[in-house]
Amino acid sequence: MPSEQHDSLVRLGARWLRKNGFGVVATELDAAGCRERPDVIGFRSSCSAIIEVKVSRSDFMADSRKPERNGAPGVGVYRFYLAPVNVIGIDELPPRWGLLHEQNGRVVEVLRPGGNIWPEFGGAKEIGNWHLFQHQPDLAAERSVLYSIARRLAS
Repeated sequence: MPSEQHDSLVRLGARWLRKNGFGVVATELDAAGCRERPDVIGFRSSCSAIIEVKVSRSDFMADSRKPERNGAPGVGVYRFYLAPVNVIGIDELPPRWGLLHEQNGRVVEVLRPGGNIWPEFGGAKEIGNWHLFQHQPDLAAERSVLYSIARRLAS
């Protein structure tokens, strides 16, 4: 059962994605056809992003064993951890992941691409450092998530 702190950080993460132009945002969504259950997932017309919330070191360490943290395709062209300060260090991040900290009820961007362009996968070679943060998305899993969101909105 997620803690109150976890739930609060999930809400902060969803707000951060919306502020960054992700018009479709869902939290803690199960979707048939998608192995992952990201804490926050967002979609723009060009790409997707996920945020994994970690409130403890042990939770972060357990998360590091998932195949999607070790190069396997998953949901999210862009992937971030959101945690309280001192739970996750930059040097501990999986390759191409960003880091957000919660500080005084706000999201502090510790490591992320520069700007607010959010190019599609493979379309960032000449745009700042965006290519350094991109992941190969599992398009079938992302379609499943989008379908799940659309089905809930249609009800």
